[in-house]
Amino acid sequence: MGKHGELIVEPRPDGRWSVKRPHAERASAVKDTQREAIDRAKQIAPEGDIKVKGRDGKFGKP
Repeated sequence: MGKHGELIVEPRPDGRWSVKRPHAERASAVKDTQREAIDRAKQIAPEGDIKVKGRDGKFGKP
Protein backbone atom coordinates (compact mmCIF):
# COMPACT_ATOMS: atom_id res chain seq x y z
CA MET A 1 0.00 0.00 0.00
CA GLY A 2 1.30 3.45 -0.84
CA LYS A 3 1.78 6.40 1.47
CA HIS A 4 -1.91 7.35 1.21
CA GLY A 5 -2.88 4.21 3.10
CA GLU A 6 -0.06 4.33 5.62
CA LEU A 7 -0.55 5.39 9.24
CA ILE A 8 1.93 5.55 12.08
CA VAL A 9 1.00 4.99 15.72
CA GLU A 10 3.61 6.53 18.00
CA PRO A 11 4.00 7.62 21.63
CA ARG A 12 3.77 11.28 22.59
CA PRO A 13 5.79 13.02 25.30
CA ASP A 14 2.63 13.36 27.41
CA GLY A 15 2.22 9.57 27.59
CA ARG A 16 -0.65 9.36 25.10
CA TRP A 17 -0.50 7.82 21.59
CA SER A 18 -0.93 9.57 18.26
CA VAL A 19 -2.13 8.30 14.88
CA LYS A 20 -0.47 10.18 12.02
CA ARG A 21 0.11 9.94 8.31
CA PRO A 22 3.78 10.03 7.29
CA HIS A 23 5.19 13.57 7.24
CA ALA A 24 2.01 15.04 8.79
CA GLU A 25 2.46 17.90 11.22
CA ARG A 26 -0.69 17.10 13.21
CA ALA A 27 -2.08 13.81 14.42
CA SER A 28 -5.28 12.40 12.93
CA ALA A 29 -6.15 11.12 16.41
CA VAL A 30 -4.71 11.04 19.93
CA LYS A 31 -5.64 8.22 22.31
CA ASP A 32 -4.79 7.27 25.89
CA THR A 33 -3.46 3.77 25.09
CA GLN A 34 -1.54 2.16 22.27
CA ARG A 35 -4.39 -0.33 21.73
CA GLU A 36 -6.94 2.50 21.33
CA ALA A 37 -4.63 4.25 18.85
CA ILE A 38 -4.17 1.07 16.79
CA ASP A 39 -7.94 0.49 16.76
CA ARG A 40 -8.51 4.09 15.60
CA ALA A 41 -5.88 3.71 12.86
CA LYS A 42 -7.71 0.61 11.62
CA GLN A 43 -10.96 2.62 11.52
CA ILE A 44 -9.33 5.46 9.58
CA ALA A 45 -7.63 3.16 7.02
CA PRO A 46 -9.13 -0.35 7.16
CA GLU A 47 -6.99 -1.56 4.26
CA GLY A 48 -4.01 0.61 5.17
CA ASP A 49 -0.52 -0.21 6.34
CA ILE A 50 -0.30 0.54 10.07
CA LYS A 51 3.14 0.91 11.58
CA VAL A 52 3.55 1.04 15.35
CA LYS A 53 6.50 2.78 16.95
CA GLY A 54 7.17 1.67 20.52
CA ARG A 55 8.36 3.81 23.39
CA ASP A 56 11.87 2.66 22.50
CA GLY A 57 11.53 4.36 19.07
CA LYS A 58 11.58 1.10 17.12
CA PHE A 59 8.84 -0.11 14.82
CA GLY A 60 6.98 -3.30 15.71
CA LYS A 61 3.79 -5.09 14.70
CA PRO A 62 0.29 -3.77 15.51
